[in-house]
Amino acid sequence: MGTLVKFELKKLFNKKMNIIVIIVCLFLITLLFSMAGKDFLATDKSGKFYKGKEAISVRKEQIKEISGTLTNEKIIKEIEKLQELHNDPNNLITNSDGEKDFSIEIYNEYLNNRLDLLTNINRVYANYNTSYITELFNLNLKEQKDFYETRQQRIEEELNQSYDGKKYTPQEKEYWLEKSNNTKTPFEYDFYYGYSNLYDTYELLIFGVIAICICLASVFAGEYQNGTDKILLTTKYGKSKGVTAKIIASYIFATLVFTIYLIFAIGTIFLMFSVFITTTIIFLAVRKYGKEFIYNFCNKEKIDKIENSKLFKNPKKIEYILIILFMIPGTPKDLLVYIGGLLPIKASKFVAISTFARFPSIITSTLAGANIMKGNWKMMIIVYIVPIIIVGIIILILSHFDKEGETKTALKTIK
Repeated sequence: MGTLVKFELKKLFNKKMNIIVIIVCLFLITLLFSMAGKDFLATDKSGKFYKGKEAISVRKEQIKEISGTLTNEKIIKEIEKLQELHNDPNNLITNSDGEKDFSIEIYNEYLNNRLDLLTNINRVYANYNTSYITELFNLNLKEQKDFYETRQQRIEEELNQSYDGKKYTPQEKEYWLEKSNNTKTPFEYDFYYGYSNLYDTYELLIFGVIAICICLASVFAGEYQNGTDKILLTTKYGKSKGVTAKIIASYIFATLVFTIYLIFAIGTIFLMFSVFITTTIIFLAVRKYGKEFIYNFCNKEKIDKIENSKLFKNPKKIEYILIILFMIPGTPKDLLVYIGGLLPIKASKFVAISTFARFPSIITSTLAGANIMKGNWKMMIIVYIVPIIIVGIIILILSHFDKEGETKTALKTIK
């Protein structure tokens, strides 16, 4: 099987069209990610404008002035300072809407680095959708509760509101209240643009997915195009191991290429490196200290069940089984890492499988989390469902050729 997989991988990486597509897409992704933040704007206290990376550096320094723990006392002081400035007529001008607003001098000197913070504070004391800080101008601080108590009360009120005739279900209310209660307070405030910009640029990786699809389009069609399909299908393993090797090679190819794109795009090398190091340490620790080491972290009965399974003891099939299990979303990958040291497989092969085969799940979770933070629920659902469908199709194909039902047996063993 290993020889067949290597042969299929060699065909994929040696094809000129694939090389061109990968390089062009790599250039495109690198270019698009490098342009992230180019439109970021900032002004200093003198009113001088900055753009791009220089603007990010300026704003980062400005935020340091107010960064730190947002205690109730600190929030009150910020509101008091805002009210003091607003109560001074010399600090105000009449804007285009005929309303009183701060002068450009006050904005540059005081509000410039505080507007986001004050807007978020304002949302607790006013309507959540309020986009400015007007509610804070006349807020009676003596009559107000603790900021975090008020926030919790406001969340409960929002959850009981009706939106376009629809309301939160009791289960949804309970879910979000639990999330709120588990949120650590007081909050920490700091410069966050780098993280939000990173989440916004993740979607550019769709170009990488398209490139991979183009490269893999000929995996099964190639033999039909050049007329060698009949020869392949008449061989001993043409309809079984040949098809399985193509699927495994395609998965490895897609993972490696997508990893390269991520490394160039957002420095995912650090993520992969951490997974690699952690897996290696656990594997070697299990090899040295045995099952007793695993019992500190995992259920003893489950470990013994897996270790005594004939399927997991088979050195000829263990690599195939591990690739499938790490690839499937929802399987207990941490458990697989811990039992790796007990299985008949070389450390180098296990670490490689554990690092790369689980990578799509890591990316799926990251992308889903990014879209949850932005409230993009539809995209979050798509991010989860599409990989599950793809993996499901792969499993169905493998199961068709898996006459002994090894995949199903492996899944039942680790449940």
